[in-house]
Amino acid sequence: MENSTECAEQIFSLYYANSLASTIANSDPKIKRVFESWKNLSPDALKSNLEKNEELKSVLLNESPWVREATDETERKQRIGLLFDLNRMTAEKASALRKLHQMQSSNGGWPWFPGMPESRYITQHIVTGIGHLYFLDVMNLQEDSEISGMVQHAVQFLDETMQSEYEKIKKDDKDYLKNNNLGYSEIQYLYARTYFLADFPIKNELNEMIEYYKNQSEKFWKSNNNYMKGMIALYMNRFKSETTA
Repeated sequence: MENSTECAEQIFSLYYANSLASTIANSDPKIKRVFESWKNLSPDALKSNLEKNEELKSVLLNESPWVREATDETERKQRIGLLFDLNRMTAEKASALRKLHQMQSSNGGWPWFPGMPESRYITQHIVTGIGHLYFLDVMNLQEDSEISGMVQHAVQFLDETMQSEYEKIKKDDKDYLKNNNLGYSEIQYLYARTYFLADFPIKNELNEMIEYYKNQSEKFWKSNNNYMKGMIALYMNRFKSETTA
C-alpha cells in the first residue's frame, strides 16, 4: 500500500492490498471496532510495552536490539492502524482502479508505465491478481461492471496473444507436438485464464491451442520448478484433468 511509482504493477498492488484489507476490516464487527479504536489512541498508547517501561529505559538499553524491535513494533501498530482505515481504503481503491482503467490499452493489455507498449507479462500479473480476489470473494464481477469490463478486455488480449504465439510455434517448430514449448508465460496464462472460465468462456477457435498446452502440461510438468508445478496443478484441476492435477 506504500508503493509510490506509477507503474501498473504497483498501482495494482495498491488496489490488491486495500481490497484485502477492506474485506478483513469489514468481516467482523469486533475486528472493525479494534481498528476504529486504534485511531483514537493517544500516541503514547501506540508505543510498545518495552518503550513504556521506565525501569528498562534507565538501564540505557538504547544499544540493545530489544529497543530497536520495540521501535519497529510501534511502527507496525501505527501502519496497521493506517492500513485498516476504512475511509482511506475506499479512496485508495477508487484511485488505483481509475488509474488502471486509464492505463489499459485499447487492445486490452496493460503497459508497465503509461505510454509504453502493452506487456503480456504485466497483463497476466494483473489478471491473476484479480483472479485471486475473485476466488476469495473480495470482489464480485457480476456486480461490478467496470472491473468486469476491464478483465474481459484483458482476457481477450491474452487469448489473442496466446493464439498468435501458438500459430508461430506450429509454423516454426516441425516437431511442436513432441517438443516442450511450455514455459513460464504459457503456464501463468493458463493459471490466470482458468479463474474466469465461467464468466468468460474460451472461444471455440481457441480450443486447439488450449488442448495443445493441456497436453504439454501432462507431458512436461515434471521439468518445471515447484512454483510452476503448483500453477499447473491448479489449472489442470480447473480443466477437470484431476489425474494430472
